[in-house]
Amino acid sequence: MVRALIATFPDDVHAAAVAVALRKKGHEAVLWYSADFPTRQCGAIEIDGQGHSWSMVGEDLAERATAFDVVWYRRPRHPSLPADMHPGDRQIAERACMAFYQAFWDVVAPQAFWINPLSSREADLKPRQLIEAARVGLAIPPTLCSNDPERIRAFLDKHRGQTVYKSFLPSRWKTDEGVAQLFTSPVGVDDLPDDDVLQLSAGIFQRTIDKQYEVRVTAIGEHLFAARLHSQENDLAREDWRRAYNTLRIEVMELPPEVATRCLALMKSLGIVFGCFDFIVTPADEFVFLEVNPMGQFMWVENLDPSILLTDAFCELVIQGRTGFTWAPSPGSVRYAELRSEVTALHDEAARRHVRPPETVTVIDSTPDLGGAARPETGHRA
Repeated sequence: MVRALIATFPDDVHAAAVAVALRKKGHEAVLWYSADFPTRQCGAIEIDGQGHSWSMVGEDLAERATAFDVVWYRRPRHPSLPADMHPGDRQIAERACMAFYQAFWDVVAPQAFWINPLSSREADLKPRQLIEAARVGLAIPPTLCSNDPERIRAFLDKHRGQTVYKSFLPSRWKTDEGVAQLFTSPVGVDDLPDDDVLQLSAGIFQRTIDKQYEVRVTAIGEHLFAARLHSQENDLAREDWRRAYNTLRIEVMELPPEVATRCLALMKSLGIVFGCFDFIVTPADEFVFLEVNPMGQFMWVENLDPSILLTDAFCELVIQGRTGFTWAPSPGSVRYAELRSEVTALHDEAARRHVRPPETVTVIDSTPDLGGAARPETGHRA
């Protein structure tokens, strides 16, 4: 029996689904809701001349130096302190908790198979991804990452009418009309704010790539699952398919061998064993790399096309603990659709019993104008 530790937060359906699936397969999944620390969890790292031991106990968690075979470093959240603490005390406590929190991960399971390794925590940096993608032979769009108004205006002028803006991180905020989310959107020189405002936030500016369709590649170890996204037949999804991910038409496709080889090379370069790749396929059938999310979402792909058995494949990566794990679809494969009721129950229970991380939505009075990049609608981080 494999023991897997899953670092997550209460609203994470993916963690709940994989935990349920692993238990169905006869293995143990321990969910660690890291925002419970320190208000609902007590941790310890004890060190002497003979060695060290650790413990972390709390709501639904009673782990004391127990060996884990696998750690899924899914989407852990930072320690969450009470909102009513004195600001000075809070700052000191936050720093102390973060120092312990980071040290804890270094000692909890050093011999385990990690998805993804701690050493890859910077793999989601977009400039690094693009540089490494080009190095392994993937085509990339001309890109500028900058807060320099002069450089930004020059880039937009060079690619006049053919530039999009992207944020470094998912961003959303409350407005009088609802919740706005930042999506990839066209931007021109006339859309930019004054230079003193533009300089305050670095952004990603890329030349527009003509789209025939888009591709989502879910890389689970050395197994690559490619789905064609028919974004150009959906008006809402033309610029950013995340706007319409729940109505998008997708289908299984075969990834060209040279693209598959380069995806695996990029994973090795970034030090990851799991990731979700996004590509544009041009009218000339060229694959253009956009990004890889080292802890991307994949349940929505299986939900839209149940023939893509990502839940079962991911569980086998966990169970076998190696990137070259053996897997093939079978009548006994675990399917997300069959787990949905149990997943919902586990998800709802977690929301009731555990600390939900502080809301990341920023309250503002109105939606900023940056080339139409913000839209008052519910979004989805993929």
